[in-house]
Amino acid sequence: DVCSSDLGTPDPKWDFEPDTLKIKAGTTVSIVDQGGEPHTFTEVTQFGGGFIPTLNGPGETTIPECTNGFANLAVAKTRILQGSTFNVTGLSKGQHRFQCCIHPWMRVTVEVR
Repeated sequence: DVCSSDLGTPDPKWDFEPDTLKIKAGTTVSIVDQGGEPHTFTEVTQFGGGFIPTLNGPGETTIPECTNGFANLAVAKTRILQGSTFNVTGLSKGQHRFQCCIHPWMRVTVEVR
């Protein structure tokens, strides 16, 4: 995995798949970091910029959930290291948005029925 040389331009190989995940309540969501960089899987109210401004898209600012990077305990708890798995449990019914606070183009919506 290599970040794009253009700042703020996402590398198409770095993505959460699928973009939308539909699950039943009580299902565990497992996220596996298969690349060569750490990521986060942070629940956010609205998608937006991460904590590294040069990796944000044009006009995107850091969203509240990603503020202060790993100094923010809520962000640090969602870090996924290379080759590791991160599990999310107990999601309530409805729509949940998750993104990487480092690479903010990595986004997924989880719909819980």
